[in-house]
Amino acid sequence: MRYKQSILSLFLFFLSMLTTQAQDIWSLEKCVSYAMQNSLNIKQSQVSVAQAELGEDASKYARLPNLNASSNYGYQFGRTIDPVTNSFVDLNVGSNTWSLNSNVVVFNGGRINNTIKQSEFDTQAARSDMQQMQNDIALNVANAYLNVLFSEERLTNAKRQLALSEAQLEQTNRLIQAGSIPENDKYDILANIAQNDQAIVVQQNNVELAFLNLKQLLQLDPNTDLKIERPEINIPENTETDVLALNTVYATALNSQPFVRADEMRLRSAETGVDIASANFYPQLSLFGSVDTRFSTEGRRLVSTNPITFDDSPYFNQLEDNLGQSVGLSLRIPIYNNHTTKINVQRAELGITNAQITAERNKQNLKVDIQNSIANAKAAKKQLDAAQRTRDALRIAYENAEKRLNLGAVNTFQLTTAKNNLDNSEVDYIIAKYDYLFKLKIVDFYQGKPITL
Repeated sequence: MRYKQSILSLFLFFLSMLTTQAQDIWSLEKCVSYAMQNSLNIKQSQVSVAQAELGEDASKYARLPNLNASSNYGYQFGRTIDPVTNSFVDLNVGSNTWSLNSNVVVFNGGRINNTIKQSEFDTQAARSDMQQMQNDIALNVANAYLNVLFSEERLTNAKRQLALSEAQLEQTNRLIQAGSIPENDKYDILANIAQNDQAIVVQQNNVELAFLNLKQLLQLDPNTDLKIERPEINIPENTETDVLALNTVYATALNSQPFVRADEMRLRSAETGVDIASANFYPQLSLFGSVDTRFSTEGRRLVSTNPITFDDSPYFNQLEDNLGQSVGLSLRIPIYNNHTTKINVQRAELGITNAQITAERNKQNLKVDIQNSIANAKAAKKQLDAAQRTRDALRIAYENAEKRLNLGAVNTFQLTTAKNNLDNSEVDYIIAKYDYLFKLKIVDFYQGKPITL
């Protein structure tokens, strides 16, 4: 029985290890999600949203009547007025009063309703700002993620070139032993192998730096063993259609970019601010009511009418006997307030102008950015096509040089030159491929598409 339990425990252990290893592979989606959960900027945006929501709640609660209770205790001595009998006495008198007051605004020029509308606009703007922050972080993480893939692919290519150089050296040694070429021909290949080794070291450093940048965006410790998923990179063939048409992308961006909606909400908030400021031109009508009572240490109660005798009145009896209520309306009519209301209205109108200018400037900047991103994507596609043609041509040239070397028609220097040209074309193609891919992702970003590979 213990043997079976041990086997089961061992199996579960290895299963958990496999699960842990699988969890260590980070996809782009996982990186983006993790970055959003740990970003201090997003956390700060969440605080801003929470503050805006509290402001919205506060403006709605302003519709409700308030209710306040108060109490005070005083001690008077010397010649004074008894607060209960309202007569002068030359005694020490202690008194205690209680009151309950309520007030509700009936009309104030629409200030409360407009304040609620403004707070709702401010909340929507804060939420849009947070969404824009999330989009920006997703784009930055995608860029860092692609840079890791790019660096790893260049490292793989460098290792592949080293393997080709070593295979070329082996073939050259066989030709030297056969007497087909002189021994000196191998030194060019040895020099090329040294260059390949150096290239591998450079690319290994680039991979480490790329991972460090990604870890920093994810708020991970630099010593974290981070492994990322290597998806199949598919390069779209057709980019000259509406996908990269300025008007199409720009129209989509206006509806998808959160900062555009944030600007619209701020403009509507500024417009509502004029109505709020104008409310001070109108009278304010409020309804109030109160309940109060009091106690005095000199309070007396009638004990007998024949003969008339008094005794100290108990505390709660006095509170009950002295209970009073009141209700009424309060009207405040503004007549002159040193032009304060007029100036506040003018300031609010300037706030509208400023919000309009800000929104228009941001739209213009968006259009310029989209124009540049489309132009960059098209240029990157041309560069990719040219790099692919060059690579294919140089691969044929290298393969031909290999065949001619075996026939003794060329020397190893010519073969090494052909290989170096092919190596450079491979690097250029990798650079062009990832550059084009990222440029396309930027265009997708402006269209509100999720950042995926």
